[in-house]
Amino acid sequence: MENKVYIRFDDPKSDIELPSESLFTKAIKNVIVKILTTIIPKANPDFEDLLDNVDYWKIEFNKEENWTKREIGFDKKGNSIVAMPLGKNYGFWSDNHLTLDDYEHFNPTIITSEEFDNDWTEFEKKNENITFANKA
Repeated sequence: MENKVYIRFDDPKSDIELPSESLFTKAIKNVIVKILTTIIPKANPDFEDLLDNVDYWKIEFNKEENWTKREIGFDKKGNSIVAMPLGKNYGFWSDNHLTLDDYEHFNPTIITSEEFDNDWTEFEKKNENITFANKA
């Protein structure tokens, strides 16, 4: 029995329309975020600014250990823009400790391990010249 499941689902926040903010409100929020991230380290320092651009996700879920092992986020054009865990980037979904049943709320579709592994390898090749937070 395969102990891993591979799924794809649309980013849950991609359909939410947020009200526009004034420049003053944006500036205040940016200052607060800057202060907080100086005190509290970001969970995904290399990818935090890209998470809002994720349109859909592909997840490798380990059923035996009941946790998300790896995740890849793609933009609207189908380009992989985040892959975690990597370096000091813990992961968006893996850090949330969701069960496989929790993912059912996102209407996932099953994908193959080959599809996931190909996407992971492509991300690594595309970003091989980037030094991530704790990779030297």
